Amino acid sequence: MILTAKSFLLNLLLVFAPLSIIQILYLLKQTSFLKRSSGWLLAIFPLLSVILCMMYPIVINENFILDFRRIPFILGALYGGKWVSLIYLVVLLSYRFMLGGSGFYPTLLSFSLVAIFTSLVSTHFLKLDLKWKLAVAAGLDACLGSVSTVLSLVFFDSQISLETWILFNSISLTGVVLATLIYEVFINQFKLLHSVMESQKLEVASHLAASISHEVRNPLTVSRGFLQLINSDLEDKKTKGYMELAIHELDRATEIINDYLTFAKPFPEKVEKINVKSELEQSLSVIQPLATMSDVTINSNIDISPTYIQSEKRKFQQCLLNILKNAIEAMPDGGELTVDALHKGFELKVSISDTGIGMSEEQIVRMGEPFFTTKEKGTGLGMMVSHSIMKAMNGEIIYESSPNKGTTVILLFKIEK
Repeated sequence: MILTAKSFLLNLLLVFAPLSIIQILYLLKQTSFLKRSSGWLLAIFPLLSVILCMMYPIVINENFILDFRRIPFILGALYGGKWVSLIYLVVLLSYRFMLGGSGFYPTLLSFSLVAIFTSLVSTHFLKLDLKWKLAVAAGLDACLGSVSTVLSLVFFDSQISLETWILFNSISLTGVVLATLIYEVFINQFKLLHSVMESQKLEVASHLAASISHEVRNPLTVSRGFLQLINSDLEDKKTKGYMELAIHELDRATEIINDYLTFAKPFPEKVEKINVKSELEQSLSVIQPLATMSDVTINSNIDISPTYIQSEKRKFQQCLLNILKNAIEAMPDGGELTVDALHKGFELKVSISDTGIGMSEEQIVRMGEPFFTTKEKGTGLGMMVSHSIMKAMNGEIIYESSPNKGTTVILLFKIEK
């Protein structure tokens, strides 16, 4: 019994050893190195645990061996998705078949069922809170343990006692709970790291914007005033045209500087009660001419009851117009722009969808960063400002997009009754 317990603990150690490498890879993911491949590498190391557990098992007899491969298998499949689950299953069954013995058939049945189940729930699993993630992982492990125990005792002469199965399943259940907690700690730790890094970038850009914008806007205003005076006295049409062009460019520069100032100070200067439905309708009417010129059809479904939020009307409209304008510009050959609003409880969800060029995962992650843009002739200020305004309103922006399949921008607001 002492030897068996030691073997159990040694095999369990092989489950947790590769997790330290996962932590290093998550750290590398925050740098330019491994930015593309780190997702696959993170899926490899649970698979390494599966193989190591099978290489150094708890040998019961010639036909049956016990190991804790199911812990990394369950976690890797739940966090990695259906393709990771399928790869794990193929590798596990191939290696187990090579080992031989009648224990292959219980493995084939039980792990195939787990792979099917994790493929179905993995997407929803990632959205659960911690207690439900622990419950799902522990429940899977308990079901797998029960199936293996019944198959071993009833259908196969495994010569493994019920007491050994109880010890094994108890250690496995504890292990899967601990491993899930470690996974979550790693993920939340690096989400926090990413959030701190982004906050530092935004703070630097905010201070720079505030300090420069005030100094630049004043001379621009003065220059524009004198150009207007000179323009009123001009009679030569060619010179007058040049002067109007200069005034137009000064206005454009002033708009960019105003964007910087909004980013530096996104909090509403004049807080008021805003009717979201009327503001959405107003923004759509303002953007309609641009949509018509771009051969874009606007479809709206904002038939909601009066819904109010606290903000500044000008900044709220600026946020909406930036997103609507980006959606139209993402459809250079025309398309459809769809705006939906859903009011549920104390939450309002506004979805703005286009049928444009879409974005990759890397581009989605960078949306809202200072000066990042997916357009050839963009400054990146529009979405940077929209993110700042939403943050100041305690709102949230979520992106759903794929290359060449369009983009959906979801705005979430806490509302008043």
